[in-house]
Amino acid sequence: MICVKNNRHEFDDINLVRCPICGNLLREEEDGQQPGRQQPGGNTQPPSGQGSTQQPFVKPLTASVPEIGLSIILMDASSSMTDPAFDRIPATRLSLVASNAAQGIFDLDRMQNNPNAYVACFKFDDRCELMFVDSVANIIRRFRDVTTFEKYLSDELQKFLQGTDINKALQQAYDFVAKFLRKELDVFPMREYSSMPQTILKYNLESIQVPNIRVLVYSDGKQYVEGGKNILEQNPFTRKPIPNLNHDIVIGAFFGSSDSEGCRDLKNFVSRCPIHDIPQFFLFDDPANIDDLRYLFRMASGASGFCPRCLDKQLRR
Repeated sequence: MICVKNNRHEFDDINLVRCPICGNLLREEEDGQQPGRQQPGGNTQPPSGQGSTQQPFVKPLTASVPEIGLSIILMDASSSMTDPAFDRIPATRLSLVASNAAQGIFDLDRMQNNPNAYVACFKFDDRCELMFVDSVANIIRRFRDVTTFEKYLSDELQKFLQGTDINKALQQAYDFVAKFLRKELDVFPMREYSSMPQTILKYNLESIQVPNIRVLVYSDGKQYVEGGKNILEQNPFTRKPIPNLNHDIVIGAFFGSSDSEGCRDLKNFVSRCPIHDIPQFFLFDDPANIDDLRYLFRMASGASGFCPRCLDKQLRR
């Protein structure tokens, strides 16, 4: 590329539009044109080294590639989510989830880099479907207020209400993360990006770097597909680790009793927090701790912590 005002300003980067030296427009070099010499009909100038002053090399300017954080939320849309969340409290689990998820994501309006924080929400029963993938900034701009976003989530979840295929949902999340890291996601709104790195000091004082990606899956029951597989399979993120992920990024949450089979299955399914060495697992069995649900969605959507102690540390800031 050659500057339209000074043909000694030459650059190899064909994506440049303006000259990095003088700010004028650039044009493509014509066939046969020699560096430092205008075409016939214009004022000739000697090539560099023949009476001219050597121009310093200028490194072409390149646009920076945004670093992206990604949160994947797997939202249980099985029929039991329409049951009351707790005894003597009429609010359903589904309504509490929709409300707290909407508030948690809207809380990130204050996060400085929310244009680069992306959320992908899937709903699942014995099916699994992507509801949306977008930046926090665009979600807030699109829905404008928490109530509208809450209604959208509630309406979407109520379109399913069948079984509970956690295996299918997690496999979808696994494939989504793998394609995101390889930049092969057709549904992702950006083409040029890199995954935001996060340096973590583990409980054993080892330092590791983890992409700023989290997968949050919550449920109120065990794996159940009518006529299908009713055993929770091994976590795909530990069964076949994705290169450069460096840690299992799945966070589990359960609505119900700690004694239930579904709770035990999900708690045993997740890994231990690399920072605090406790399960990456949250239990909601008491209305007194339901506020933590909002902050869990906020933490997961900001792709930051892993476990209850990570959340406590964020709330004390």
